[in-house]
Amino acid sequence: MKKNIIKYISFISGILVLAILYLSVIGVETEKFNKQIKNKIIQTNNNLKVKLNKTKLILDPFNLKINAKTIGTKLTYKGKNLELEYIKTQISLISLIKSKLVSTNLQISTKAIPLKDLVTFARAIKSNLQILILEQAIKKGQVIINLELNFDENGKIKQDYKINGSLNDGKIGLFKIYNFKNISLLFNIEKNVFKFRDINFTTNKTDFISDDLRITQNKKNFFFEGKIQNKNSILNNDLLNLIKLNFKDISLLNTTFSSNNIFSFSVDNRFKIKNLAVDSEITINEAEYKKTALFNDYFDGVNDSIYIRDHKIKATFKNDYFTLKGNGKIKLEKFFDEITYSFKRNKKDFNLVSNLTLSEIKLKNQEYLKTFFPKINETINLQNQKIKINYSKDNLSLKSVGKIKLEKKFDQIDFYISKKDNKFNFDIQTDLNKTLLKIDYLNFMTNNKLNTKLKIIGNYEIDNKLNFKEISILEKENKIVLKNILLDKKGKIIKADKVDLNYLDTENKKNQLLLQRKQKNNYVVSGSIFNANKLITDSLKGNSDINSKIFKNDINLILNIREVYIDDTSIINSLKGHITIKDNKIYDSNISAYFNNKKNLTFSVKTNNNEKVTTFYSSTAESFVKRYKFIKGFEEGDLNFYSTKKNSISHSVLKIDNFKVQEVPILAKLLSFASLQGVADLLTGEGIRFTDFEMDFSNNNKLMTIDELYAIGPSISILMDGYIQSNDLISLRGTLVPATTINRTIASIPLVGNLLIGKKVGEGVFGVSFKIKGPPKDLKTTVNPIKTLTPRFITRTLEKIKKN
Repeated sequence: MKKNIIKYISFISGILVLAILYLSVIGVETEKFNKQIKNKIIQTNNNLKVKLNKTKLILDPFNLKINAKTIGTKLTYKGKNLELEYIKTQISLISLIKSKLVSTNLQISTKAIPLKDLVTFARAIKSNLQILILEQAIKKGQVIINLELNFDENGKIKQDYKINGSLNDGKIGLFKIYNFKNISLLFNIEKNVFKFRDINFTTNKTDFISDDLRITQNKKNFFFEGKIQNKNSILNNDLLNLIKLNFKDISLLNTTFSSNNIFSFSVDNRFKIKNLAVDSEITINEAEYKKTALFNDYFDGVNDSIYIRDHKIKATFKNDYFTLKGNGKIKLEKFFDEITYSFKRNKKDFNLVSNLTLSEIKLKNQEYLKTFFPKINETINLQNQKIKINYSKDNLSLKSVGKIKLEKKFDQIDFYISKKDNKFNFDIQTDLNKTLLKIDYLNFMTNNKLNTKLKIIGNYEIDNKLNFKEISILEKENKIVLKNILLDKKGKIIKADKVDLNYLDTENKKNQLLLQRKQKNNYVVSGSIFNANKLITDSLKGNSDINSKIFKNDINLILNIREVYIDDTSIINSLKGHITIKDNKIYDSNISAYFNNKKNLTFSVKTNNNEKVTTFYSSTAESFVKRYKFIKGFEEGDLNFYSTKKNSISHSVLKIDNFKVQEVPILAKLLSFASLQGVADLLTGEGIRFTDFEMDFSNNNKLMTIDELYAIGPSISILMDGYIQSNDLISLRGTLVPATTINRTIASIPLVGNLLIGKKVGEGVFGVSFKIKGPPKDLKTTVNPIKTLTPRFITRTLEKIKKN
């Protein structure tokens, strides 16, 4: 009996074990629980409809649960369909025994469905602005989602749900500049935490990868943090615009870079990005920057594109505060140079610090430099320049040490430029041992055998004033120093506190002169010696800058100079007087000096009712007349000049008495044409003496009209008139009277000779008429060698005799 009972129990147990094994491994399929599963899904949303196939049940004997799984399910919500791969749930055995289905867990897995369809389905369940924008932004992509839900004892969903899955071949476009494609990733979502890994995407032709991205939801805001990197990608302006690092007028070409980035930011319900923070390590393998018009204005040798290579950059962006540090190589011309830099930026300002070593660079020669550097090259070379740049809060400083080549060889140059409160400060110091510096109006030129240093210190206010605190040229015992020279925006001199000149000029003459501003626009010019030879030559030739509009204000000059050279050898002493300049013209002046032989020199200008009267007297005319190349061997004589000017028209009289001239090419030519070779030989030999010379003339712009030029001497007399049109045309005509035997014979006739000639030697009835006409370098001369003197000549001669 006992054996039968044991056999029976063993049989029942075996069947039970087999059944449990069968149910645990193979399970059974049924539609009996479809309704309960549908109800469980509907618990999440009453509007959901579910289409189920048969459910497969697998026993979990250890947990007293049955795992139910259905494949090929379709969810429908308001006409929007979503196909699922399967639905799984766990059913309590106790609830099954009680014929009441109680599930503690629900798992849903989708097929590979279009991402846009998933978002559309989600919007059908719960529509809001964010999902609507996301739906519009999604262009492409396949997604697989696994959803796991847990229920409490009352069948309510717990907050420990889990969502994971993958996205492949995604494409999102938002606001034109945010375009992402080739998106693939794995994701895991738990409550308000979104985790992403194995992320790959492309934006603006740049491929990025990331192993870590985390999104945390807090009320209506989302907080993003993660890591992202790229390798050997192409950098372009579109990408700079995307990360808000775009700079105006920058054009980047053929740029490859790699980067490792750690970032965080928050996004509100309006998709507005806040609290962006980025830490980046960037390697720019190679980049090309297209130069702008600014480079064309000042740089000559710079390539059409500027190249950078092997740049290591660390960048941080947080709360609108941006820092960047980098170093690498840069090529402006033929070779790569080293550069380091750091950059900081906040909401209102930024700071830039850069160190650059340039092997060589060429600057375009600015035309005004030729005024002072006559042998300057077409391009200026800078070599071995170590440059440091610092920019902060609209303040700029630039410091450089290196070499400069203006001609054939390099000189040392240091310069410092800074900008603060719309004012530029500059400090330039350079050697000029290998460079010629020439100041023409001072007759100064550097000596390349001496050590010459040029210093320029000052500041410039934008659209306002240029102030040279100091301009100095130091060369052994030579010194030219200017202090506090203030110019307006048009380059006119507002003031000059001090000009100190102490140098040996190109004529090997010493100059010691000091100009000082005493009060407002009153200046004193004093000194022991000054060479005015070139200034006088330029003034007589019309090359003087005295009428240039260089002064902003009217000024008064008080002169007190012990010695002044007026030519190579002549010196005037104790030059004293004053000059008043109004509207950049001499308005009033009274200057006097004397020669070593106690003869004097005076110069005056008086202006009344817009009429200017100028007088000049020199007891020695030779120093002024001999400057004209067409007159040679001028000796003795005194000079008297008187001129009135009104409405830009001047009338002048020039008189020279008791002088001798050795050679006048035009006059010698006239005498030769007139067959008066004896007088011509005298002119080019011992010279001809004149007792009187007088010229009445007027000037109107570039036209000089000679009303009369009259000269009389023992051997020859001249009467002439005509005009000179600047450097274009000369037209003169006149009469020349030699003291020949015929005229002397007529002069000896009683009564008639005295009536026609007078008793002065050199006057006669017969003379030579002539005409001179043509461009200055191609004058044509015609002569009528025998002519009875005109009444005008005789009358003019008699007036002169009577006056004497």
